[in-house]
Amino acid sequence: MFTLNQLRIFWTLAHSPSLTQAAKQLGVSQPSLSQQLAKLERSLGTRLFDRVNNQMVITDAGRFLLHKAEVMLAEADEIETGLAAYREGRRGRIVIGALASLARNLLPEAWRRARLCIPGLEIDIHELPPRDAIEQLYGRTIQVALLAAGSLTRDHLSFARLPLFAESYVLATPPGLALERVGDPERDLTPEQRQVLARTIRFNFGSRHNQQIEAWYRRHLPRSESIGRCRTYEVALAMVEAGQGVALAPLSSTQFNGRLLFDVNIYTAPGLERRIIALIPSHYRRLEPLATFLAALGEAGRALNPVPAAPPPPFLADPAGHGRGEGEPPPLSL
Repeated sequence: MFTLNQLRIFWTLAHSPSLTQAAKQLGVSQPSLSQQLAKLERSLGTRLFDRVNNQMVITDAGRFLLHKAEVMLAEADEIETGLAAYREGRRGRIVIGALASLARNLLPEAWRRARLCIPGLEIDIHELPPRDAIEQLYGRTIQVALLAAGSLTRDHLSFARLPLFAESYVLATPPGLALERVGDPERDLTPEQRQVLARTIRFNFGSRHNQQIEAWYRRHLPRSESIGRCRTYEVALAMVEAGQGVALAPLSSTQFNGRLLFDVNIYTAPGLERRIIALIPSHYRRLEPLATFLAALGEAGRALNPVPAAPPPPFLADPAGHGRGEGEPPPLSL
């Protein structure tokens, strides 16, 4: 026979590109993971994976077990959650991984709405970059990840996606660098202001994100250069407020509950947008209290009413003397 822990290990392996990655997600050594897999295969009397060129390729028997394992693990999670509620005198607990800006803007309202239906609901929030949140989903240490759809690659299609909201990116500038009437920075800004505009503070959230941001700067601010990199939008916006340069950031990262959090100017960045989703293992969607919380999360996303950014300055709306013409690509989604 097999144990629930072995099923969880098998489920993670089936959704990971390699033993090494699965071991990292589960927090165990690779030899230990190999031993657990071998023990499970011996107990079942069949191979679940073929080893091909150092990769794990699931067999027909493995695919059959994967479908059944998802059902069994969902039921086991529901039992564990229900018994914990009786044991601890509460109605449920949800573990969430999210960027700070998403946690700040979505979770207070989602939690408020969910607790109207489940008064004892608890949430455990882990502030995580997208890559770490996805790894912890595979490792089953969080139940929901809040992130941008552009953070995903094709090997993450095993998770269900709940669209929450879409937002623009903004160009944040220091208080002394107003761009509303700037049609040509060389003509309309002082040398000191041009220097600030040319200094950019950028983010290190993955190569795809970096490439898209760099492409935007090449098109709209070709004379700019990166003077620093950050891992959070909040740190970059603090640098902008201090006059160190400018930064691209999602609109929601600049504010909370209808007020700006930083003394900066914000202008809509043409051609950039971010679509936010909740990522969750498919077999969790019907579990309570998760189903109620996901519904509340969707309502919170639709209820967002952010402080709007100013329109793009003339030189950004019409870079290099021309606007976006027919046939040009739509906004990039990060």
